Amino acid sequence: APWWWAPVRGPWLSAPAGSPLGVRVTTDDVVLTPAYWNADSTVTTLRVTVTNTGSRPELIRLGYTLPPGLTDAGTPGCAPAGGGSHRCGGWTTAAGAQFRASIRVRVAGTAWRSMPLSGSVQVTATAPGVAGAAGDDEGFAVLFPPGPPVPGISLRADEVLFDISGAPSTLGVRLGNTGEVDAAGRVDVVLPAGVTVTDPPAGCAPAGPDRTRCELGTVPAGRTVSLSLPVTASAEAQRRAPLAGAVVGRLDPRSGRDRQVQMSFRITAAAALATPPAGTPAPTGSQGVVAAGAPATDDDVTSVHRTAVTLIGVSGLLVVLALALATTSLRRRMGAAAVDPVARPAEE
Repeated sequence: APWWWAPVRGPWLSAPAGSPLGVRVTTDDVVLTPAYWNADSTVTTLRVTVTNTGSRPELIRLGYTLPPGLTDAGTPGCAPAGGGSHRCGGWTTAAGAQFRASIRVRVAGTAWRSMPLSGSVQVTATAPGVAGAAGDDEGFAVLFPPGPPVPGISLRADEVLFDISGAPSTLGVRLGNTGEVDAAGRVDVVLPAGVTVTDPPAGCAPAGPDRTRCELGTVPAGRTVSLSLPVTASAEAQRRAPLAGAVVGRLDPRSGRDRQVQMSFRITAAAALATPPAGTPAPTGSQGVVAAGAPATDDDVTSVHRTAVTLIGVSGLLVVLALALATTSLRRRMGAAAVDPVARPAEE
């Protein structure tokens, strides 16, 4: 691989202390519609936004890694690099500027069998005469709608969000019996590496390294059962977010065939757990890590207060001026209406 290539989901590239380099990447998710279930494969778009967060123009290179079941659908300027990875060209980007890229991906009609699926996008920034490089990466989730479609059952799962504190979050799942016969309900939750169910509620127990199974008892016809699972994520899992999890819902009716559907859900994190020390240049993390600033002095507070008072005064003057102009304009229009002839409709 070329020297600028960032390892997949590896640590961000750290520029030397005091380096003017900086780069950030944000991604959308690959979101599939119900039409996915009626096609051999589906071509969709992964949208990416890249920002030069440094203080000088940079050459920014982009790459991405697709999970099993997803392949590139002919993205211009990008080439396979093995293992689902792709390398793209470089863009010269001014300080503070950003550009957007659209990656065309094909989702196989059988990819749902491997959910949950997640990928990642990596960027690397260099500049002439500047030592080292800066890099960033961010994950994206592949979100499947509930399916394959089966009558008599419904399934919904909420997005999981870890806030800036990194405290545990909650996954909400709803399994509905839309048939006419009571059925025994079961839900399996499959989570990515680093995300786990903690303190499972009654009826739930581990069914594998990444799977938790919940027996819900009888779900009456026409009723929906709700389930809440506490989940935690490691710092590394939060750094790799957004990620995807999967839920499998199953109904075993008193008479008739079993019914089963599954879907994926999004896992996001507001921030990484670590905060870099003030004044230390840090890689531009995708999860919004905020560096602590220096404490404000009395002079700083006084300056801010004076600035605020000045802005309030200027705003007041602008409001008065706008009202005066509006009043003058209205008077002119009223005067013009009094002397201008009234237009009549055309004679029939």
